Amino acid sequence: MFLAAIGGATPLDGAARDRVPVPPPPPSPVRVVELPPEVKLAVDGDAARYAARAPGVSHAQIADLRSGKVHATATLDLHGETTADASAKLRQFLLGSVRAGHGCVRVIHGKGTRSEIGAPLREMVLAELLGALSGYVRALASDSGDGATLIALRGSK
Repeated sequence: MFLAAIGGATPLDGAARDRVPVPPPPPSPVRVVELPPEVKLAVDGDAARYAARAPGVSHAQIADLRSGKVHATATLDLHGETTADASAKLRQFLLGSVRAGHGCVRVIHGKGTRSEIGAPLREMVLAELLGALSGYVRALASDSGDGATLIALRGSK
């Protein structure tokens, strides 16, 4: 009885389908940026006046960085940012600075005088520069007391 009822039907997957094929989605516009390998930086100083340098960087080069003989050509101000937002902005800023060929940059993070738990932005910036972002860093030193950090960058890519 079923076969008699569908006897004159034609299959849907035949050549007479009226559906348009759906093209595959375009590739994602978001580019994944791989960070350079981490470099072990030698750290000098204390919480108020600090410096760090990659292998092959002398103390004289750190002194030049601190004395102003090396000028920052770009600045990032992180005042008022949360540590999560500041971390993302710091990564973008360093990547853009290296690509633009900047030799030295300044990151203003503040002294943490309005924070109840010290200086969370300064601590985050230092942790990132000594950790995941250390591949971009040739040397770094505190600037303007301890409210900013000067960063001498490795060569541009």
